[in-house]
Amino acid sequence: MGISVGGINIAFSGELDDSFEEAFRGLFARRYLPDVSKASGDFHVLIERFKGESFRVFSAVYDHEGKDEYKIESGVPSPYSNEAPVFFLLQAVARAGAKLGRIFITDSVGILKEDGTAILFIGYPHTGKSTMSVLAMVHGLTVLSTENTVIEVRNDKLYIVSGTEILVYDPRIEEVYGVRAPYDERTRSGYRIKEINDAERRNALRKGVEIDTIVLLHAAFNCGKASFSPIRGRKVRKTLWYFSTALMKGLDYYEPMPLHVPMNNEITQNLKLFLETASRNYSNKMFEAFGNHRDVFEMALRLNHFGL
Repeated sequence: MGISVGGINIAFSGELDDSFEEAFRGLFARRYLPDVSKASGDFHVLIERFKGESFRVFSAVYDHEGKDEYKIESGVPSPYSNEAPVFFLLQAVARAGAKLGRIFITDSVGILKEDGTAILFIGYPHTGKSTMSVLAMVHGLTVLSTENTVIEVRNDKLYIVSGTEILVYDPRIEEVYGVRAPYDERTRSGYRIKEINDAERRNALRKGVEIDTIVLLHAAFNCGKASFSPIRGRKVRKTLWYFSTALMKGLDYYEPMPLHVPMNNEITQNLKLFLETASRNYSNKMFEAFGNHRDVFEMALRLNHFGL
């Protein structure tokens, strides 16, 4: 049957009688894998699985008749005890997506604004992305992606077409900012979990949502008021190069070691198009933001791109 992750179809074969494939539809996997669903259409990634206590990839063949083929040894994916298969699959679909012009952006959150366009928040770990998602929900806005975002270039603009749908956030936001935030359950360490895949989100992503603003976050609970600085030219490309290639390069670590996957001509050309489009059309729409989360969020909604 297979699954689709961010629009990339994966076919599993081999030893699958222990719900190995089904585990990728679980809550933990969907925290990192964008829009997991039933596969439809041609497969882009073929994975043959053999049962084993530890995880390893012992064969990888790229671009064989247009497909990437892997042979792996693995137990069933699960949080805390066997997370590597999820991050391996994320790396595999990021490469396959780049061949098709679907760029997987790591450490990112997409917010649907009232005017129908999106703000893309990007940031290194612990810089405020999940808190931006919570503030968006509190403001009645739709969250398009919570951790990894899939982007396409269309008509010289960037569009969000898929993203992760499981939000994990720090409950301190209620105490610090005096808001009431929804959640479905908690992690072992007390973080809250909220599934965001409602009809409005699904309909928006089905059409694709044009990105109006990109914000590189440096936010924290104990910071002062927001300060924004424009990002232009080469720094746009340099910044987005990291966020658009990190998943494919295995910078989201998994044991025993992420693969070193090659970039073919299709990937190179699609990344070039993505970066050139961003540099050309978002040099007055991309900002670096510092300050507390609430002020950064509210200021991001007010940006007019003709000055701060």
